[in-house]
Amino acid sequence: MVRFALALAIAAAQGVAQTPKAGEIVGYVPDPRIPMPSPWKDPGYLQIAWIQSPNYGQRPVGSVVDTIVVHSTVIPTLEKTTEAFQRVASQVSAHFTIGKDGSIVQNVSTFDRAWHAGVSKDASGRQNLNHYSIGIELVNLNDGKDPYPEKQLQALCGIIAEMRRRFPIKQIVSHEYIAQPPGRKNDPKAFPWDRLKYFGLPIYTGENHG
Repeated sequence: MVRFALALAIAAAQGVAQTPKAGEIVGYVPDPRIPMPSPWKDPGYLQIAWIQSPNYGQRPVGSVVDTIVVHSTVIPTLEKTTEAFQRVASQVSAHFTIGKDGSIVQNVSTFDRAWHAGVSKDASGRQNLNHYSIGIELVNLNDGKDPYPEKQLQALCGIIAEMRRRFPIKQIVSHEYIAQPPGRKNDPKAFPWDRLKYFGLPIYTGENHG
């Protein structure tokens, strides 16, 4: 499993650009002048495993990534979720999946279109949110009782913060909100949305009957 280490201050100071190889530990260099590997894999302080899903496509030409979609997996573990995203027959994927302990697996490049939203519409009436969004799955049973641990929430905030630096993110939405028809999805149940308010972005949850 390819892992990417914590940010290395010495690498940033030296201005060293690093291109990761399979199994190699490299430092994230938070300097926009330094070429970054594609797909992006490390928000700066978290360990992320890159495991490519076959379930993705190209974003439409001219589409702008401006939305974060938060999901819960229902599947009980990070490993089993990753396995599901590896199956072509599942026809589903997300850009990132976050385990209970804060571990992160990235399955689709943020430059590509993951298959996570399904039939969808946002508050503006725009449809096909897969075109314009980053899909983030949280390992959770989605029964309204299973908690979202602090490490998992911190990892989510780290990814959102980095996505805001890289894309003009204008809104955070629940899968439930964008899923059409209303009621088709209800995740992430009992998520503590107050944790995301400090980003200063509109947050849309519940069912969207607009």
